[in-house]
Amino acid sequence: MDESRYNAAIERNLAELQRALLNRRAMLAVESIGSVTNFILKVLYYALFNDYISHCIKVFERSSGAASFWYIYETNQKPLNAYAKEHGIDISAFQVLAEKLAHVRNKTHFHIDREAVLDPQAAWREADINGAHLASAVDAVWELLNDLQKSRSQAPMEVPPFDDEVVRRVAALIQKERA
Repeated sequence: MDESRYNAAIERNLAELQRALLNRRAMLAVESIGSVTNFILKVLYYALFNDYISHCIKVFERSSGAASFWYIYETNQKPLNAYAKEHGIDISAFQVLAEKLAHVRNKTHFHIDREAVLDPQAAWREADINGAHLASAVDAVWELLNDLQKSRSQAPMEVPPFDDEVVRRVAALIQKERA
């Protein structure tokens, strides 16, 4: 095993997950103000969503050249399987999610597919990505990789302090503005 690549993969995946978690929290705070009608706020929300999905795609990518969660898992399954078993995490369910995210990536997110360009929303419907399931998988992989860090005597990564109320107040102010 290439220790330096393995270590870097763990750190990079945790960084991607940290960003995904921050994006998700900000999106939820914006959603909490109700229907978003202000154009600028919609642009900000879509940017958060786009970034959230991008980070998720990177972490769950299954290609052979990716240093994603799957590279980490295939390199050293034992500690991840032990933590997953103890905490009721079904790692095999991540495979289905990885396929769904790859479908979106290939059809609309990082590529403009010739067929999907006719109806990009169809690609999302086909992928059938459930937001709650995606959030659950992101949280589970965050836990798995942070536990792996601890088991290797490395400091776990934390999510920086985040004040949801500030985001709600700013979103509400923007929402009130005409745009």
